[in-house]
Amino acid sequence: MPQPGEPIQGLIEQMQSGSSRDEAFRRLFDLYSPRLYHFFSRRGFPPQECLDLTQETFLGIYRGMGTYRRDASFETWLFTIATNACRKRLRWAAAGKRGVEEVPLEDGEDGGPVERVAATDAPAPGEEVLRKERSRLLRQAIDRLPEQMRRCLVLRIDQELKYKEIAVLLRLSPETVKVHLFQARRRLQEELGPYFQDPLAGEPEEVVT
Repeated sequence: MPQPGEPIQGLIEQMQSGSSRDEAFRRLFDLYSPRLYHFFSRRGFPPQECLDLTQETFLGIYRGMGTYRRDASFETWLFTIATNACRKRLRWAAAGKRGVEEVPLEDGEDGGPVERVAATDAPAPGEEVLRKERSRLLRQAIDRLPEQMRRCLVLRIDQELKYKEIAVLLRLSPETVKVHLFQARRRLQEELGPYFQDPLAGEPEEVVT
């Protein structure tokens, strides 16, 4: 929780001006992430989802800071984004219970990238079973990755973040993010063998600076 006199407006100004943007973002994350975690926990989300939703909320803050006009307080804006993330997650959960054709990596309304990796536009008879099995195996394999490696991969393929954005969000170096993604792909290939379809296939190689 922010302490009395904490220069929140100063941190916001740094982010909007581009001066020490990443450092200001990390400070805001340190100040508010415990409150956000508690916010999601009180609404019944399990610990892992509380962490994911907290990061999703701060991703919205990071991306939207340039358009924040301070018409409302920063906390009001922060918890508005958190509430929207909460509602979106609940809609996904409700859609899953109604019986979607496949369960994507993040249960998105239109199907996450991992689901699309394993899918074709018009599967021939008999291919649907294989497609579902491939999606199931890929999701299980991703869930078994070490936590930091899994988070890097999910943020890359589901949120389509750049290395630097992932690095800021997870407080890593861009080079570390790149290493995690390389190792994640190698582990998935080793574990899945012929079932492996690279979730990052076709993406241009990003230069780490």
